[in-house]
Amino acid sequence: MNSLALSSSLLVAIGLIIALLLLAASRKAKQRAADLRALADALGFNYAGNDSSLPFQANTALFRRGSRRRFRNVMNGTYGSYPASVFDYSYTVSGGESSSTFTQTVVAFRQDHQLPWFELRPEGFLDRIADAFVHRDIDFETHPEFSKRYALRGDDGTAIRVVFTPALLSFFEMLPPERKWHIEGSGFTLLAYRANLTVAPQEIRTFVEETCSIANSFFAASGRSPQSRNA
Repeated sequence: MNSLALSSSLLVAIGLIIALLLLAASRKAKQRAADLRALADALGFNYAGNDSSLPFQANTALFRRGSRRRFRNVMNGTYGSYPASVFDYSYTVSGGESSSTFTQTVVAFRQDHQLPWFELRPEGFLDRIADAFVHRDIDFETHPEFSKRYALRGDDGTAIRVVFTPALLSFFEMLPPERKWHIEGSGFTLLAYRANLTVAPQEIRTFVEETCSIANSFFAASGRSPQSRNA
């Protein structure tokens, strides 16, 4: 077999592999959509598909990242006395000739007290290096474990310190570090997710329960309660 024929065969094989991978991904996405549609009914939620006109969408850190931002499998309803949305959200970060797409399952809760813009996430090595130069991280001397585990940033440090009461700081210190929660707030919306983690359909209910517990503790410690929210 000459080199031209070999190259053609190789291209055909590569094309076939790509086609099979795309077909498998398409089938997986359709199955996930079907599973989540059934789950939405079980939760008493409305399955909105890929409709991105979310009533709870906020301009938080997650929605500012990357490009090619997409909502999938949006479910809207009420959970734990809060209006809530559950959805898969993806964005793409490009660098040079390569790009990476990050997809995570997100739960958004809404209540009737406005929150300052903030981002709370696990603190990593690069965060510590960056903070040594720009000093953006909001730390609390009274809760060194919180300040060690989390990076907390926002536009209004004073307002954020008011929201993050001692009780709330203690609550976050008690959360298992391996869960690596990301919590973001803006306006009337609170988001909870784990970065680049798509939750399996059979684990969604537990995931929503966990995030609702976080929302309850967050709002209660901040002087808010589900009973005080607007319908």
